[in-house]
Amino acid sequence: MSSGTRKPPLRILLTGATGFIGGTVLHRLLTSALPNLASKHFTLTVLVRDAARAEAYTAAWGIRVHAVVYRGLDDLEKTTLTASQHDLVINMTLGFHAASAQALLIGLAQRKAETGRGVYMLHLSGASNLADQPVTGAYVEGREFDDVRDDVYEYERMRNGLRPYHQRTTELGVIDRSLELGVRTVVVMPPLVFGKGKGLFNRASVQIPVYVEAALRRGQAVVVGEGSGELDHVHVEDLAELYAILVEEILEDGGMRLPRGKKGIVFASNGRHTWMEVAQRVAYAVSGEGRVVSVSLEQGAEAFKTYVDLVGGEDLTELELGLCSNSRSVASVARNLGWKPSRGEEDWIKGFHDDVEAVLQRQK
Repeated sequence: MSSGTRKPPLRILLTGATGFIGGTVLHRLLTSALPNLASKHFTLTVLVRDAARAEAYTAAWGIRVHAVVYRGLDDLEKTTLTASQHDLVINMTLGFHAASAQALLIGLAQRKAETGRGVYMLHLSGASNLADQPVTGAYVEGREFDDVRDDVYEYERMRNGLRPYHQRTTELGVIDRSLELGVRTVVVMPPLVFGKGKGLFNRASVQIPVYVEAALRRGQAVVVGEGSGELDHVHVEDLAELYAILVEEILEDGGMRLPRGKKGIVFASNGRHTWMEVAQRVAYAVSGEGRVVSVSLEQGAEAFKTYVDLVGGEDLTELELGLCSNSRSVASVARNLGWKPSRGEEDWIKGFHDDVEAVLQRQK
């Protein structure tokens, strides 16, 4: 942004700031050295559920972060109202809460009607939207997806036609409604996210701690079936840097280089593992030995109960998609935008020890 620009500051609303990814993204936006972010020509608002958390943001960041208290994801009226006062929403809450995502879009459309300026939403989804079901064999996918080469939107529509998946349904709903309302959307679809978060509250990831909890509770690490499913991973700080790049693009020229709508599904992968590797690394981190016990999908539902309770579902499909599947992606869009993730194998291995420590601290 040139020194002569007289545009008003970009008003950014970030939801899910108390979460693992959202908190890290907030921290990165506030500390980034990217030129437009460093110029601080933007304002940042977060939605939180109580006054104590709002006060924590004020104590940590002062006037740089404005916290708005609401009743939670089902407080749709407050969600819409708050979004209507902002130009960019970074939606980092549960990727399968469709109603709150729609409320944010409605608010942004109101903002666009009021100001006449373009509005954006960056919506957090997940690579399990591409995942298959290799344990039951209900759907097996062998390909590797590239977000430049492949029509990911149409693939997801096809998969949802075969069997709806709540996170994928929410994402498709965001894209379709945004096109109706004239809101520019970019969906970020990370794989397994690992590492220590940088937010004020939750700093631990989801999937690996679930494996850690199961190993500690049972006295041995477990994996469903052979654990041969392949999934990508990315460090949470590298993912946050991708968000910083996306916001930088919007600050620069309204995001003219960003794909959006049906083309705006962006991967964020920077490594690949099998679920057996996850279980083995958890075993080493917990006990110093790599012994892993194979369990059935039904037994896995008991072992990984924390995850099952989080994602819901009336059968075991969500568990299979989330913790047993193949989901391979190539992050071409992000790399074309200049994303250079720097945390590799050494950080991946260290992350398991960090997660064991985090789980033990939480259990205390």
